[in-house]
Amino acid sequence: MHEIRIPKLGMDTTEAEVKTWLVNVGDRVDVGAPLLEVETEKAEVVIEAEVAGMVREIRAPAGQVVPIGDIVGLIDDQA
Repeated sequence: MHEIRIPKLGMDTTEAEVKTWLVNVGDRVDVGAPLLEVETEKAEVVIEAEVAGMVREIRAPAGQVVPIGDIVGLIDDQA
């Protein structure tokens, strides 16, 4: 199982808001596929899949503010 995390997005950035998920639980994704959009004070960023597999869990719904490094979902890279 691969964890989808909010990456470090700037020197001073400590949190990001999940704007929208571009995938649903059960969707298959390839490496580099856009998963979700997040927004910080300075930028909007698309988080891409680091592994291919099936989206198994979405932990942070749209509108939720999460700390940088937080796990927001899971991809089953064995599926």
